[in-house]
Amino acid sequence: MKITHLIVSAIALLTASAASAETKLNLITDGEIRILTNPIYPPMEFVNPDSGTIDGFDVDLANAVAKKLNLTTVFVTSAFQELQSGLQTGRADMIISGMSDNVKRQASMDFVDYITSGPILFTTKANAEQYKQTVDLCGKTVAGSRSTSFGDNVRDWSAANCEARGKPAIKFEGTADSNAARLGMKQGRYDAVVQGIETIAYQMKLEPDTFILVGDPLLSNDTFGMGFKKDNTALRDAVADAFDEVIKDGIYGEILKKWGLVHNAVPKAVINGVK
Repeated sequence: MKITHLIVSAIALLTASAASAETKLNLITDGEIRILTNPIYPPMEFVNPDSGTIDGFDVDLANAVAKKLNLTTVFVTSAFQELQSGLQTGRADMIISGMSDNVKRQASMDFVDYITSGPILFTTKANAEQYKQTVDLCGKTVAGSRSTSFGDNVRDWSAANCEARGKPAIKFEGTADSNAARLGMKQGRYDAVVQGIETIAYQMKLEPDTFILVGDPLLSNDTFGMGFKKDNTALRDAVADAFDEVIKDGIYGEILKKWGLVHNAVPKAVINGVK
C-alpha cells in the first residue's frame, strides 16, 4: 500500500509540475499554443492548394518550436493589419506571420527574431526595358501592403536616392496585401511592387516569365520576429529557448533548406533585436 501511495504521489507531483509550467506560460488553453497568422505570404505561410491546409516556413518552424515545448499548435487566421490587435485581445498566444521586428511595433509587443529578409522592387516583364535599375522608378508609383513596413522602406530609399539627387520621389501606394499590389501592377495601375525578397522569389516560380526584379534589395537588415504580448515574457523566453534548441539540433537548417531560405538564417534567437 505504501509503494502504491508513493507512486500515486509521484504521478500527482509530476502532473502538478507540468500544469504549473503551462500556467506560467500564460497560455489561453493548456497544452496548446494558439498562433495568429495571415496565410497569403508564400513561402512564409499560405494555404496549400493541394491539401487546403496552412503550409510554409513559418508553419514548419512554429510546429518545431511547439514540439520542444510539448505543446500542440493551433493556427488562427487573420488579416495582417489585425494580427497585433488579435494578440492583445486574446485571440492567440503569439504571432508568426512574416512580421518585421521594428522599434514602432516593439512599443506594444515583444519579438523573438527568427529570420532575415529585405524588401525589393519588381515589375512585370513587359516593363523590364523601362525599369532596369531602382533609380529608374524615381517619380513612378510603387505598390505594397499598407500593413507592412515596406512603405517606409520605399520612402526612405526614395529620399536618399531620388530626392537627394534632384529626381522626383517614388510614390508609394498602400494596398490591402501583396496579392492586391501584384494584381494592380498587372492591370497597369502601378509601375512596380515592393515585397520581401524571399516571397517574390517563390512567386516567380509560381508565375514564370511574369515578373522581373529591379535592382538590389532596398534593405538587407530586415528581420522577421515572432510576436508576443509584452506582459507575457515567460512565453516569449520559453519560445526563444526552444528556437535555440531547434537551431542547435539542425531542424532549423532543414526547414530553411526545404523552403529555399538558407541565406536568410539567423545564428540564434534574439529578443527585440532591431534597434
